[in-house]
Amino acid sequence: MITREIKVKILERYNEKDEKMYISNILDKVYRFEKTNKIEFTNFLNLNEFSKITSILNELKVKYFVYSLNNKLSKKVIFFVPDYIVLDESFFKNYISAIKITSSNKDKLYHKDYMGAIFSLGLKHEVIGDIYVKDNFAILFCLRDVKDYILTNLFKVKRQEVNVEEIKIDENLESMLEINLVKYEYIVSSLRADAVISVVYGLSRNQVKEKILSGDLYINDKQEYFSSTMLKEGDIVSFRKCGKLKIGEKLRKTRSDRIVLEVYKYS
Repeated sequence: MITREIKVKILERYNEKDEKMYISNILDKVYRFEKTNKIEFTNFLNLNEFSKITSILNELKVKYFVYSLNNKLSKKVIFFVPDYIVLDESFFKNYISAIKITSSNKDKLYHKDYMGAIFSLGLKHEVIGDIYVKDNFAILFCLRDVKDYILTNLFKVKRQEVNVEEIKIDENLESMLEINLVKYEYIVSSLRADAVISVVYGLSRNQVKEKILSGDLYINDKQEYFSSTMLKEGDIVSFRKCGKLKIGEKLRKTRSDRIVLEVYKYS
């Protein structure tokens, strides 16, 4: 059982206010679940939040289930479910919805356009999951509680009229969410964020540093402000107005002791 003392000790490890808030909120959910034996679930968690929360839950030996549509979603929802309930795909559909947003306009819409339109509705970011953008449509995942609000109020994306409809979360949807990762090899001086990004996107180190200081760098969904942050294999790096990539293996060293790095770009 999670006691007040245990909760206080865990929260003492963290300094940032936002971290303390969402960790405290989830520990309260675990407490209610253990006390009532009724279903509890989190909001959508980004990679950084998910890593912290699962580490805490594993430490406390709390049993939990993760919804991520067969690992296709980067934002995940954690469920605490009593043993008497049978878990299958239909269970999660009671809590998660998928919405297709379609535009008939030929002008291309980008991820940021859909994000802007959705959050202009006054929704909190934690009730919105992944947004997958295709040629003339996007798939949005959200908590079921806000599904009807989105369907009723979302009419335009970047001044383009759009059609919104709920779609089934099934195998057909999964096939629509295939992400293309294109592999490249780059020679970098080190795994510092600024060193890798400058080579991958053809920017000067000073340009990269300025953008990082402006808040343009996200590593595993966490905003980073330090150019010297070291990247590691598996890290997901987003650099505003440049793109998104995944760090692969260090393949080898060159004669000048530089690193040949495998990088996967999201296409």
